[in-house]
Amino acid sequence: MAYAFEQHEPVSVAIPRIMNEQIVRAREHLTDTNLRPEKRVHEARKRFKETRALLRLVRKPLGEMFASENAWYRDIGRDLSAVRDADAVLEAVGKLELPSLVRTRVRRTLNKNRTHPPVEGLIANAEKQLVMAQSRIALWPRFDDSFDTLADGLRQNYRGGRLAMKDANAPDELHEWRKFAKTHWYHVQLLRNLWPAVMKAYGGALDDLSDALGDHHDLHVLGRSIDPPPQELLDAIAAKQKELEHEAAELGARIYAEKPNAWLARMRNTWSAWRRN
Repeated sequence: MAYAFEQHEPVSVAIPRIMNEQIVRAREHLTDTNLRPEKRVHEARKRFKETRALLRLVRKPLGEMFASENAWYRDIGRDLSAVRDADAVLEAVGKLELPSLVRTRVRRTLNKNRTHPPVEGLIANAEKQLVMAQSRIALWPRFDDSFDTLADGLRQNYRGGRLAMKDANAPDELHEWRKFAKTHWYHVQLLRNLWPAVMKAYGGALDDLSDALGDHHDLHVLGRSIDPPPQELLDAIAAKQKELEHEAAELGARIYAEKPNAWLARMRNTWSAWRRN
């Protein structure tokens, strides 16, 4: 089934079902020998992000279990992040307006400096850990079959993103905003069936925002990955980041136009109408 709540599926059934499915998918990615190791890691990390977004959605009803579960998925994803980060910085070079000789020199330097632990060892460890994570789902509390189970998580993340947007000026602040925006996108995916046409458009805008903020962060990392960086590279990074900041500001103003309580009330009413049908 999809990474989404189904219309007549009890919340108490949907949450462990979705969590279990993402773990199964992550294990399938990690053990898919038809993919190169870096691609296996990349796909598995997407599933880890989905699991953490679901955890944040039910943070309050999970109680004390939230901290340990969230930390576990954070750490296992972090172990694999070095593999993906190396690819992301190289991809960032391709998004810049650079003289061909400078582009070649930058890529050569990045490839020369590229280091991370053996990928196969990271994959084997992650797959082993996921088996244990899957067994822990049975220990989770039973969730109420109500929108209230989701309400606090939805509101807190939306509110966090709205506040982060207002404070986002420096690269680290923009990266923090991106974390909230990405989690909000995952939450919208979980709610996509409430009103498919509307949620798809809203989710698309969130995806564009996450991409803009993610590209901004990758460029920031790129600028710090070469010592000393060529001036042409720094100039190209600055120009592209300015463009991305403008795009993010326009998207954010629309996405976070409503106050948290108003946005949550709209989601609650839409959920109620959807579940009654």
